Amino acid sequence: MELPTSTPLPLDASEPLDVLVVGAGVAGAYAAWRLKTGTMTGSSGLPHDPDDRRIALVESSLRVGGRLESLAVPEAAGLHAEFGGMGFTSKNTILTALVDQVFELRAEPFPRGDGHNLFYLRGVHLTMDDITSGVQVPYRIDPDESKKGPMGLIIDAIERVLPGASGFTPDQWADVKENFVFRDRHLRDIGFWNFLLMNMSSEAFAFAHDATGHFFEVSNWNCAEALPWLLGDGTATYRTLTDGYDQLPLSCARAFIQAGGMFQAGLGADAIEENPDGLLAVSFGAAGTVRARRVVLALPQRALRLLAPSSPVLARPDVSELLASVTGHRVMKIFLAYRYPWWEELQITKGSSSTDLPLGQCWYFGPPAPQDSSNCVLMASYNDTVATTYWEGLEGVDAFENPLGGGRFWTEQSPSTLMVAEVQRQLAEVHPDVTIPDPYAAAYRDWSIDPFGGAFSTWNVGVRAADVETRMLHPDPAVPLHVVGSTYSSDQGWAEGALATAERLVTETIGLVTPPWLPAG
Repeated sequence: MELPTSTPLPLDASEPLDVLVVGAGVAGAYAAWRLKTGTMTGSSGLPHDPDDRRIALVESSLRVGGRLESLAVPEAAGLHAEFGGMGFTSKNTILTALVDQVFELRAEPFPRGDGHNLFYLRGVHLTMDDITSGVQVPYRIDPDESKKGPMGLIIDAIERVLPGASGFTPDQWADVKENFVFRDRHLRDIGFWNFLLMNMSSEAFAFAHDATGHFFEVSNWNCAEALPWLLGDGTATYRTLTDGYDQLPLSCARAFIQAGGMFQAGLGADAIEENPDGLLAVSFGAAGTVRARRVVLALPQRALRLLAPSSPVLARPDVSELLASVTGHRVMKIFLAYRYPWWEELQITKGSSSTDLPLGQCWYFGPPAPQDSSNCVLMASYNDTVATTYWEGLEGVDAFENPLGGGRFWTEQSPSTLMVAEVQRQLAEVHPDVTIPDPYAAAYRDWSIDPFGGAFSTWNVGVRAADVETRMLHPDPAVPLHVVGSTYSSDQGWAEGALATAERLVTETIGLVTPPWLPAG
């Protein structure tokens, strides 16, 4: 991944910026681009001529993308390991418009598995075909229940309370979120785990939980937000970006720079102060300070909390309460590259398999061009919550030896040799009757580390999410400080949530016109 180059940030300059955007993930890169290039309304405080707007984007790391990280797999041309987000749906209207109309990025169907993909649960091997044909699973549930599969059981539990929920429209979900009462409580005042276990047996829940390979999907977050998050996609189609999902924020950043925007990486903000003249002063430690008429923080919860002690607006009790309205989820991914797709011996070609081992899920990505190379990559472990602590116990200084030319970030994210050996052992347990070769390359990412605090966040029980989302766009109306990103959005964990909050900010708060490529409504 090559960083865009531009005019450096004007540190300690006398002339203030119109807007400083902190954080070059999806929300930050998009917001900076829109602010620099968008058409203004008469009520805006920005110059109407884009050439006159002084907009800057800064990033504390040395890459663009935030929690979208697509690394080229060493010695496997055309393959990218997606350490963060992986795909998007046809219902992601802003993202789809950017991909298909604005930047014309290469996209393809998101790889799905078939009946040969595996479940390894309670020591029993099953295939997807076994599940759908009604083979008894190692849980004390009826054969008719096991035939429905894990997601079918969850949908059944939801539709016992909300008949037809899997086909609800956005307006119907909005009504449910605002008005529906369950067990004398508003849905926002009960956890999703509570709701499910009250409507399905403990064994059915255990099967559904184990077979997904994750806990975050059924964990105890705000039920009013969890239900449409889980079912709201309906019949949407899924795609991914052929050249890596981080091409989306990179395209926004490049377009911003080409329009004359200022960008600088490796610059982390450590304090935000209000000046008597109404400007905000953002300190970057020894590097200097920047004054701006507005500051947009495109940062996750943990990064905001790290910044709050030295930033009076963020430290205020009412704003601290807003910051605390979500919980970050620990997620780790481990990728292994092989010289050939060994899983094809089991007739598995793509998609995922799941287990109740600490591996969680594994995803198969075969050679994109077999005529050139048979090298391939496996997302060998996609795990979360407690499982991440298992792999943390295997971290260490004995880094796996990756091939030369693997790229800076791939090398920096090398797991320990012991971690790779344990992944291999668990893979062998999940995949019977096949000899798994040694990997030639390996990398991993634990999103719980600072400044991320988790791969994504979910709304806490008792929170009115829509109210908080709106307030976070401008926590204090008297101070020109704004927060955007998927963390405080109605589409948490998805790039669309990040884009939607950024678009709301630039149109509703700052005064840009909705672009012609964005569908109305």
